[in-house]
Amino acid sequence: MKRLHIKFIKWLSNGFGYKIVMLKAKNGTTAFEGDRELLRYVDVSGYFFKKEPLKRTYPKFIEPEPIKPLTPEQLKELGIIPNN
Repeated sequence: MKRLHIKFIKWLSNGFGYKIVMLKAKNGTTAFEGDRELLRYVDVSGYFFKKEPLKRTYPKFIEPEPIKPLTPEQLKELGIIPNN
């Protein structure tokens, strides 16, 4: 019965399609529950010691130039406008 709430949380989150990791620190020990494949993405020491998240830089998004319509000469060359 002690772990019933943990099993319920895991079942509920997996039912909705989520993967979770539960961390518990008590009396100098650390306990992990949940989906183990997510542990490599969790900053455990930063969470327990309340450290700031790592600074991450993302590339700047460059807006593409607007698409220019084709000229009538280009449309004739492509055969879209028939030649008179």
